[in-house]
Amino acid sequence: MAQQITSDIATEVDITARKSDSFYLKLTLTKEDGSVYDFSAYELAEMTIKNSSGSELRIFTTAGSGSLPTVHSTINVNNANLGILIIDVAGGNMSIPQSIYSYKLTITDTTPVVNQKITLMYGKFKVTD
Repeated sequence: MAQQITSDIATEVDITARKSDSFYLKLTLTKEDGSVYDFSAYELAEMTIKNSSGSELRIFTTAGSGSLPTVHSTINVNNANLGILIIDVAGGNMSIPQSIYSYKLTITDTTPVVNQKITLMYGKFKVTD
């Protein structure tokens, strides 16, 4: 009888947002036993929203500065040791056309020796008018 092992902790979660409204999402990431994930070693968090052809419409990130499609400093990992991650985006950065897209939320430990990336969530990102 075959055994199965998986290292995939990602959860499929569909999200609906309203075009040009502010977007706020607070996540508390827990394990199956109810304990929280401690991802405080992960300096970079990114939520990438893509259209059906794979083009990036928005990238919400913890990282520095720049211009669209990347929206910088919109993810807060200050309480990462408690499993808490907050995505907070101003309405002006949510001017995404009404449609259904795909998204993926990842965290990365950017330490050169480790350089570990984990997908936390993925799914459909629906924008209503």
